[in-house]
Amino acid sequence: MKRFVLFAAACLMPVMLWGQKVLPGIEVKNIDGDNINVQSIMEDGVPVILSFWYTTCKPCLQELGAINDAYVDWIEEAEFKVVAVSTDDSRSSSKVKPMVNGRGWTDFTILLDENGDLKRAMNVQTQPTVFVLDREGNVVYTHTGYTPGSEEELFEQILKLQ
Repeated sequence: MKRFVLFAAACLMPVMLWGQKVLPGIEVKNIDGDNINVQSIMEDGVPVILSFWYTTCKPCLQELGAINDAYVDWIEEAEFKVVAVSTDDSRSSSKVKPMVNGRGWTDFTILLDENGDLKRAMNVQTQPTVFVLDREGNVVYTHTGYTPGSEEELFEQILKLQ
């Protein structure tokens, strides 16, 4: 019996570590407060950089700032979009829109995951966590944390999907 439990745990570990492999159909709010199904971000049929962040996370803000700075050059080479999912709860989500506008993240789609439903479904444990999704919403790449320059790997993954 002990061997069976160990075998089952070993088989399930990669699934638990990988987390969600496809973008789930979870309801979230957009930056204007309207409820949307998160799968609607895939309607354009382009790859997506999906970043989970919150307003007091300095590495999150640094990474989104770096992506924003590079976006102008990247969009000339590849067709894709950036979706930034704020995980601020309902008490602090009112700070998201002013922060986004103040930082000039006008090219990003901003979603609010106030209840953490999408975060849980995507198995996001640490932030920032960033996923690259192919045209069908399949996760093809993920990384957690931020170090300067790591945003370049995101763009390399986007280029592979062109």
